[in-house]
Amino acid sequence: IMKLELNEKAQNVFGDVRGIVRTVVKNSNVSEEVMRTARLLANLDTSMKSTHQSLQKLTQGITELQERNTQILDLLYMLPQVSEGLKIEGLIKRPPNNST
Repeated sequence: IMKLELNEKAQNVFGDVRGIVRTVVKNSNVSEEVMRTARLLANLDTSMKSTHQSLQKLTQGITELQERNTQILDLLYMLPQVSEGLKIEGLIKRPPNNST
């Protein structure tokens, strides 16, 4: 009877140890998955910061281009006026034709 009880207790202990090992292995996989997820989130955070900086630079570049475009449009608007002014000055400086 003692042997049967010891055998049964040993089987129970073995079952308990197997359950603990399974739990540790399962938790180990979960822990690895948590660490993998944490690494992915850290990479995502870095990527988001980089993207944000790139967007800021792009926005600044677009703003500068818009300012340049406005300056060019202003100059193009003034060009006919300047041209007209040069024609008038040319008429003023020319002596009249004395073809009599």
